[in-house]
Amino acid sequence: MATPTLQSEHRGAKLALIYRADGHAQLLVNGLVRDEGQSLTRLKLQSVVQTDYEWHEKISGSIERNDQSVRLTLMMSDIEVAIGDFDLGLET
Repeated sequence: MATPTLQSEHRGAKLALIYRADGHAQLLVNGLVRDEGQSLTRLKLQSVVQTDYEWHEKISGSIERNDQSVRLTLMMSDIEVAIGDFDLGLET
């Protein structure tokens, strides 16, 4: 099974939200881990990044997991920039 990864680019920042089946998640901005955590149900990761001279954006990644799938959402300053549903391929 591939690791669910949601990627987007917004205002010059490359964003990625990675979620592993063991519940570990990472929020990356321009290839650097800016926040991480672990949950088998819900999790929100956050960071602030400078996207322009004296301009900062709040970035968040939300994870909502059920038995078989996970929904990943990337937000930048309360604007949804990417959303994806991923099958975890788990046996019940």
